[in-house]
This record gives sequence, C-alpha cells and structure tokens, in this order.
Amino acid sequence: MGSPVDELCLVCNERDDGKVKWLKCLKCKLGGHSTCMRMTGLKSNASEVNWVCDPCALVIKSEVHLREEINVMTDGVTLAVEEAVSAQSGQVEKDGMNWAEVVSRCRKRKRTQKNKNLLIIKAKGSKKAVDMKKEVEELLSDVQIMDSKFTNKGNIVINLESEEKRNAAQNKLHEVGNLIASNGKRWDPKIMVCNVARNEDKESLIEEIIVRNNLESIDGVMNKMKIVSERPAAGGTVHYVLKCDPEVRARIHGMNDKLKLKWGVHQVYDRYFPLLCYHCLKFGHKSDSCQCKVKGHAPHCYKCAGQHEGRSCQSDVRKCFNCAASKCQSEHSVSSLSCPIFTSEVNRIRLNTNHGF
Repeated sequence: MGSPVDELCLVCNERDDGKVKWLKCLKCKLGGHSTCMRMTGLKSNASEVNWVCDPCALVIKSEVHLREEINVMTDGVTLAVEEAVSAQSGQVEKDGMNWAEVVSRCRKRKRTQKNKNLLIIKAKGSKKAVDMKKEVEELLSDVQIMDSKFTNKGNIVINLESEEKRNAAQNKLHEVGNLIASNGKRWDPKIMVCNVARNEDKESLIEEIIVRNNLESIDGVMNKMKIVSERPAAGGTVHYVLKCDPEVRARIHGMNDKLKLKWGVHQVYDRYFPLLCYHCLKFGHKSDSCQCKVKGHAPHCYKCAGQHEGRSCQSDVRKCFNCAASKCQSEHSVSSLSCPIFTSEVNRIRLNTNHGF
C-alpha cells in the first residue's frame, strides 16, 4: 500500500510513487519514503512496518522507559531501522530537530558535493532515453558512474567520481557518441544591498559599487553585476537586489559583506527567494507557465488555501496549502518563513548557488 494521495514525504516533499516502501509514524501518522528516511533493506511490506518517529517517541514515555515502549510499538522492525534510530537519536537531541530534518540536512550536504561532477546528457537527434542510456553505458564502460537518473525532459544526469573523469567522459561523449554532454551548472548568487539612500542614482549604482570598492581588477566586472529588483525600506531607504558573478560575490565576502557607497557603508546579505506559482502554489515556475492553469484547474489562495485567487482574498485566516496537503502545521501563509516546505526550497536554492567561496 502507498501513501494517501495528498500526503508528502517529510524529507523530499514528494508524493508516494509506489516504487519504494512508505513508512508512517504510528502516533502522528506522518512519514515518508524508506530510502529518504535512510531505512533501506526492510524485509516486510510498507504497510506492515510499525515505526515511531523521534518526536513522538520522546512524547510516548519518559527517558527511563522510552526504549521499552519503543520495543513494544516497533515489534517486527528490522535491524536496519534499529541502527538508524541509534545513529540519529544523538543528533536529534543535540540539534532539536526531528528525524526527517536531520536526514534531509545530511542528504542536502551530500548533494552539494555531487553537483561538482555532474554531466547532463542530451541526444542530438530524436532518441529515447532508454536507448541513450545504453549508448552511454557502452561508451563509458571503463568509467565508474556513481549514480544516474532520467529527467522529465528525457535527458540523463550522471555523477562521476572526480572532475578529471567527468571532463574525460564529456570529451568522449562529444567525439564518439551522437550525444551532447554539459556540466551541471550552479546558479549565480543574488545579494541584497541594504538601506541605500534614495538620492543614490540607480542608473550609476553598479559603477559606484565598482569604483568605491576597488572591483575594477575583476575582468569584465560591469557585465557581471546587474540590478534585479528593489523594495522600499525603513527611513525612506531602498534595498537593492543584485545578481552577480561568483568571483564578485567572493570579493564582497572578503570585505566582511559590506559595500561602500557615496552616503555610507551598507550591509550585504545573500538573497534566496524561491520562484512561486501563485496559481498552483508550487515552486519552480511562474503562473504564466503553469500547466495547471493551462489545463483549467482552479487556483489556490496563497493566504487561506481556498479555491480562489489570493489577490481577491478577504479572509483573516492564514493557512498554507502545501502544509495542509501534507498534514503539517499549516497556520501560516505559503511563503512564510515558518513554513517547512518554503524553507526547504530556500535551502535548495542556497545549496545550488555558486557563491565563489
């Protein structure tokens, strides 16, 4: 048996696809994929695995009788689960996070290391992904592929052991195979320059930053910075969001994240704000390109999660549609900093940004 249609994995925020076992806490009824929860090797079916998450286990009994209670409730759990409990419990108590959050953080840390040696493989002509995979395996039979996956666009992403092997594989695919291989490029950073005086000339702001902070030594620096957006701030000042090159970001970081301008010194922060569709309330695209909107599905309100546009919402109730769907605490808006799904998306952007340092 899989998870309910509206239930999301606590670690990856994806629904149950039926391909891996699904674990659900006996007490809070929340759970996720066994692979995401680092509980591989379960011999029984997902519906037969009795499991209690760490926060619920701490509530069930005082620390003295905790192990006895867990043994009763988790009768039939394999050794893999018991080892996972022992491995994670110390970090859960130390950091004050639940099991899913600890595992998620570990997975994200490993993901940043993998991104360095990724190859995205596309076919030059019309070719099925399965046939493309066979060709890649034949061409790279002497290279150890750490892991691979298919993308929604029919491409293949492979992760190699080192940068040298990735470059060698890329050259071989270009020369021998009818394939296009490119590196998994990370995003350029965005920074927010805080409390800039309104009488600073916006048109010459980039030039002002370069001259007053000795950034002229960076080759082509004028083309490596641009203003993305601005918003009013306290005291009649303005916060400017700039997109810049990793080399520029590293130089600013070396100046203690401060920039000199005509009217003072301004603090600089990294800006991570995920792209949110205000029609389906999913991350990663705008409402202009939303497939749910094209298919005629009703919009969801980003304030109260009702089936209407957020701009016309008159309700004082705050409810997150994404958290409500995954049966989490949802008394907040969809882009609230207290939303675990929103913060997970922010962390994804942060980990996939090339800061240059």
